[in-house]
Amino acid sequence: MSEKIDTQGMSGPVQKGCTDNVYPRDTNGNIIYPPANFKKLTILTHELKKELKELINEVLDEREHQKKLNGPYDVYRLDELQE
Repeated sequence: MSEKIDTQGMSGPVQKGCTDNVYPRDTNGNIIYPPANFKKLTILTHELKKELKELINEVLDEREHQKKLNGPYDVYRLDELQE
């Protein structure tokens, strides 16, 4: 026995004059939707952005310094090789 759900009659009765989902159409018959108005939600404050930027730059500077310290020691300048 297969159990099926009849979804044909699940929507409510049609209300007279209800036009909440009726949108105008263009010449090709495509629906013209109203523009979406999105609110810009900022999670980070200006002060926090500034502090994070300073921290990131500090970490990058420190990493660059470590690369120079751990770099190859057998690199010579051209004028040193010519002597």
